Amino acid sequence: MNKDEILEKSRQENKDEMEKEVFLKAGQRSCAVGSIICALIIVLETFFADHVNLSILALYFAMTGTMLLSKYSKLKKIHELIFGSIQLVLSAICMVLYIMRLVR
Repeated sequence: MNKDEILEKSRQENKDEMEKEVFLKAGQRSCAVGSIICALIIVLETFFADHVNLSILALYFAMTGTMLLSKYSKLKKIHELIFGSIQLVLSAICMVLYIMRLVR
């Protein structure tokens, strides 16, 4: 390999790493914004409609639980596994309660 080929390969590797970092940051921001909107909807409906929207709550718990379990798969921090699992269980409970509310 000559000098130009090595430089071009290095640039491409740096570009790939930058794209991965941008995608990661975009995913983190979109999850944060989604969580804030879910929380806002839950608060507004609880305040104005006197009930909790279980479907939005299930979505919120699913998003944050999945994020925590994804972090656990890479970082192996046990608290990420525990809280992620709890949030996914809460999501499933909210979905069951939401479906039960729909069918009655």
